[in-house]
Amino acid sequence: MLFLTASLLLVSCSKRVLLDETHDFANNIWLRFEPEVFKVDVKNIDDPYLVTMTLSYDTSLFDYETLPLSVEFFVDSNARHTFFPSIRLVNSDGVRRGTVIGQYCTVSDTLDRCRLYNEADQYTYRIKQRTSKYEIDGISGVGLKIEKL
Repeated sequence: MLFLTASLLLVSCSKRVLLDETHDFANNIWLRFEPEVFKVDVKNIDDPYLVTMTLSYDTSLFDYETLPLSVEFFVDSNARHTFFPSIRLVNSDGVRRGTVIGQYCTVSDTLDRCRLYNEADQYTYRIKQRTSKYEIDGISGVGLKIEKL
C-alpha cells in the first residue's frame, strides 16, 4: 500500500513541472550573443507558474556577484515578452549562494514568481548573458524549470 501511495504522489508532482531542462556549454564558455533556447508546452493558462533558472559555474574562473541576463519568451503567433533579470551568485553578506562541490557551484534563482500565460501553446524561452564580455569562461551549464504554483 505504501508503494501505491508513493507512486501516486510522484505522478501528481510530475504533472506540476512543465519543464526541467539543463544545457551544458562546450569548453565551459557562454557566448554573449548565442542564446540558450528552451521550449515548453503550456496547456493550462488558468494557473500561475514559477520560473526558475539554474547556473553551474567554476568558482576559480567566474567571480561575479551577479550575472545579468536577457530573457525573451514567446509563442510564434503572439508578441514577444522580454525582461532583464540578474542571477544572484552571492548573498548580501558576500557568501556564495548555492551548492558548492569542489570548485564548481550550482545556484538557482527565481526569474518569474507568478507567470500567467495568455494562450495554451508551445512557448520558447531564449536566455542570453548580458555582461560586457563576448564570452564568459567558467560557465558549465544553464537550466530552466517551470512549474505550477
